[in-house]
Amino acid sequence: MDDNAYTVSTPTLNITYKNRTLRIDCNEMGFSKKNVAAICRVGRSSKSKLNNARRYIGEKGIGFKSVFKVSDIVWIHSGHYSFKFDKSQRLGMIAPIWTAFPAKIMPGFTSILLKLSQDCNVIELVQEIKALDPRLLIFLQKLKIINIAIQEGGKDPWQTSLQRRDEQTGDIAQQLVTLHEKSRRLSYRIFRFQVKNLPDDPKRVGIKQSELLLAFPLDDFNKPKIQSQNVYAFLPIRDYGFKV
Repeated sequence: MDDNAYTVSTPTLNITYKNRTLRIDCNEMGFSKKNVAAICRVGRSSKSKLNNARRYIGEKGIGFKSVFKVSDIVWIHSGHYSFKFDKSQRLGMIAPIWTAFPAKIMPGFTSILLKLSQDCNVIELVQEIKALDPRLLIFLQKLKIINIAIQEGGKDPWQTSLQRRDEQTGDIAQQLVTLHEKSRRLSYRIFRFQVKNLPDDPKRVGIKQSELLLAFPLDDFNKPKIQSQNVYAFLPIRDYGFKV
C-alpha cells in the first residue's frame, strides 16, 4: 500500500509494548477540561450527551479505570495536560498527580503510558495485541489506522499496521471498505441501518435509535465470498456460524 496514501490527520492509533510498559498514542483533538474531569470519576463519561444516532461503545460506568486491571501507574499527556494516576497512592485511581510525561512526546497526539503490574500476564497481553483483527476497523466510527510495535527482550521488533480505506458508492446507506495488513487485503460491502424506537436504558438516557452495520466480504473480483463471519459489538464477540 502507498505509504503516502494517508496524511498526518488520518485518525491513527499506535500501540507499543516494551519492557513491561504499554503505550497508546492517538492523534485525536486532545483533552478538554471536561474530558479530564470525566476520566477522574466513575460513571461520568463526557460522551453521555452525544448525538443519539451515534454508536456508543462505553458500558458499566467504568471506562478508563479498567486499565488498573493490568497496570499500577498510568501517565497521560494530551494538549496542555500532563498527569498520572498511581494505584499505590491514596485515591490514586481518581486523583490525578500533575507531572511530566516520562517518555518522548508526540506532537498532536494524546499519549497514555501504562506501567504494567507484576501480576499482569504480559505473554497473554502481547498475544492478544498481536491477534488484533483488521476487521474491527469496520465497526469503529473514525479510526483508520492501527500501528502495532512489540519489543520483547533482545528480539527484533514485531511490527504490523492495520489500515482501512473507504470508497463511497453513491448510496449513503452502503459503502465499500478495503482493509490492509501487510500483504493481506480484505474487501467488504457495508450496509447501514438505523434501528429506531429502542426501549429505555438507564445507561443511554434519551437514546432511542442506534446504527446496525452488516459487512459482506468480497473476493478480488468484487464478487460475494461466502464464509463464516464473526458478530461484532465494536469488538468481536464470537463466530455464530452466519455464512454471509
